[in-house]
Amino acid sequence: MKRIVACLLLVTAGCRDRSPPAPTEEQSAQLNEAEDMLNAEAANEEGPADRSTGPSNSSD
Repeated sequence: MKRIVACLLLVTAGCRDRSPPAPTEEQSAQLNEAEDMLNAEAANEEGPADRSTGPSNSSD
């Protein structure tokens, strides 16, 4: 009987919800603002320079 109770306690302990709490409305707004700022920053960055028309690095 003690083994059955112990097994039931272990099973119920393993079933509890361990997910993080959902963000509040204020936190969600802050996250959206930060995402918008990062997207704007990424859009302003220049990519690598185009080296296809430049001189080669081989020495003759």
